[in-house]
Amino acid sequence: MNHRRSAFTLIELLVVIAIISVLIALLLPAVQSAREAARRIQCVNNEKQIGLALHNYNDAFQVLPAAEMGFLGLANGANFSALSQILPYLEQPALFNSLNYSLFDVDPSNTTVAVTSVSGFICPSDNYNPSPTVGAQTNYMADMGSGIVWQGTLPPNTNLPAPNGVFYGNSATRFAEITDGLSNTGFFSERIVGDGTTGLISPIADVFFDHGAPLTPDDALTQCWAINIYDPANQLPMIMGVPWIDGQHITLHVSPPDTRSCGFFIVNRAVMPPSSRHPGGVNLLSGDGSVKFIKDSVNLQTWRALGTRNGGEIISADSY
Repeated sequence: MNHRRSAFTLIELLVVIAIISVLIALLLPAVQSAREAARRIQCVNNEKQIGLALHNYNDAFQVLPAAEMGFLGLANGANFSALSQILPYLEQPALFNSLNYSLFDVDPSNTTVAVTSVSGFICPSDNYNPSPTVGAQTNYMADMGSGIVWQGTLPPNTNLPAPNGVFYGNSATRFAEITDGLSNTGFFSERIVGDGTTGLISPIADVFFDHGAPLTPDDALTQCWAINIYDPANQLPMIMGVPWIDGQHITLHVSPPDTRSCGFFIVNRAVMPPSSRHPGGVNLLSGDGSVKFIKDSVNLQTWRALGTRNGGEIISADSY
């Protein structure tokens, strides 16, 4: 008696392969979305820890740390970040004690700390450092407000409004000065680490050099966005976010999140919006310790109001 062996026909095999391919195509985006959701949650937790450390620092000193301690008016911002000043309140006393604050952050004596990675300073959605020998990265940067003046009103900016955010060069902001309310005032936001080259990698992470001298945020925004043709001469090899001890790494509320950054460095002015790898927006740490997800489509006036400490604006939660 003959027994025929059962087997897939070619058509049946192709159908099975097609079904598997469809299932993979359907499941892969869901898996990637779930992973990004987990990374975003970790990013939120990192910012909350920074917020708690800032409050503990304030309890100890009755002021908040400066965005750039020891600011000397240098365009390269060679001084210490707010993150470096709150290290003891982030369970990093050894790193804090290893820093020599009497010298520039770029001094060789501070190199060991500069290249030491702190996991709480890195958003897992953007965990690639293009230049680890320069220093370890941070994705979390102090909020300087909605003005265009870089760090302080030194010449040629003595006649322009001073930074209106909580953190700037040698600032020592008290909670009582934040009259807009802690919940309506940005403290820290996130930013993609710059690639450190003149190659066009991501428009939202790059820094374009503009030779202009804008007088208002709207003027700066117009000039920045007018650079339509990529030219390596306008692309600075800045590694924004590296090293984390450097106080030049700040964000501004001049333009919406995830838009172009520009530096008007001849006159020490800038447009440096937050940016992230999270789809559709960025995480913003408010003064009350809460973290809000701000959409890229946020109303510009609302966004600018969230950057000021005492602008007197009325902000509706429905507008962001």
